[in-house]
Amino acid sequence: MITRRAVITGLGILAPNGNGKDAYWDALINGRSGIKRIASFDPSPFSTQIAGEVKNFDPCCFIDPKLVKRSARFTHFGVAASKMAIADAGIDLSRENRNRCGVCFGTTIGAENDIYENQHRRFLESGPKAGNRFTSTEFTPHVTTAYICSGLKITGPNSTLTSGCSTGLDVVNWGFKMIKQGEIDVAIVASADAPIFPFAMTSFCALGILSKRNDEPEKASRPYDKDRDGMVISEGGAAIVIEELNHALARNANIYAEVVSYATACEAQDVYHVELSGQTLISAMKQALIIGKLREDEVDYICAHGNAIPSYDVAETNAFKAFFGDRAYTIPISSIKSMTGQAYAAGGGFQVVATSLSLINGMIPPTINLDEPDPLCDLDYVSRHARRFPIDTALINSHSVGGTHAVLVLKKCNNVVF
Repeated sequence: MITRRAVITGLGILAPNGNGKDAYWDALINGRSGIKRIASFDPSPFSTQIAGEVKNFDPCCFIDPKLVKRSARFTHFGVAASKMAIADAGIDLSRENRNRCGVCFGTTIGAENDIYENQHRRFLESGPKAGNRFTSTEFTPHVTTAYICSGLKITGPNSTLTSGCSTGLDVVNWGFKMIKQGEIDVAIVASADAPIFPFAMTSFCALGILSKRNDEPEKASRPYDKDRDGMVISEGGAAIVIEELNHALARNANIYAEVVSYATACEAQDVYHVELSGQTLISAMKQALIIGKLREDEVDYICAHGNAIPSYDVAETNAFKAFFGDRAYTIPISSIKSMTGQAYAAGGGFQVVATSLSLINGMIPPTINLDEPDPLCDLDYVSRHARRFPIDTALINSHSVGGTHAVLVLKKCNNVVF
């Protein structure tokens, strides 16, 4: 039986601190935050007035202006990031069997603001006659998958996932499995969210999970720091091109990383609270390494969830300590959310893009704003400045509402063309 391997060959990203892989990577390794005072609406009435908004983005550069007008911002991010990833991969889809190409897109918030809320407001004001014939399809999360498929003329398997903040890793797993199983040779997997609008901010503020450091936006996201006071929400999109290894080598593709394994587990206890022992994350990490046929001592770097909610940071730290033992103190770990904020579905995609670039460049992005670590978060969280460090195997973890933990393992590919 031929063993099929899945490798990452293309990266596309729209993030608060940089659009495109080069700008994004430059911001990460130089510790530049994308968190600012909210500009898309007046945030004055809110207890939290800051967020990570994508800047200098024109969706008309990627999508027909007529379609832009009727579609939602999360769709714009998903389609644009996918096209950026295809361009980065250098793959000519006109020469591919498009039935052997697949698309998976993920989102959490979807079009609640751009489409549903605005159209619902029109309905309340003017009644049924105000209905728009595009509304029923445009607020459906799967519409972005449809836009990606139609824009790239991909006719193979396609799907849409929504699993909270672990979605960005889950879509990668979809492509990984489809390639390993031989169903496709190329996967475009993307995730996007645009949760920065008044009603969403109202609900997040009411939940009490957001930082109120309004006077210092860039310093607000402080994973593992003793003075952290909550997370910062953000928006954006990320896309990854995954190919079967021999398919990538046949066209002399540049290879960022190999996708080795994935695992997920759920605490199944509470929708909002996290289990502090970290036992469920331990279970997911253990299963991911078993699937990837890896030992604990082979993990060189962890790109952590690190969202700066105090209980989450502590639970994550406890899991790393329990699983890796004394070695946990020697593994470099960092949270890019200190610079990007929490972009929900896109957050995992942000991590995959960052980790792919870390593997190629041998550089670990810092956890900025970690000025004085919480005594309960005493691991090597690579504070303040980037660190040059050779990485062969990297573990990425994410946490989602309801106690879901996802773990993805990437490895430097042995057959790299770079």
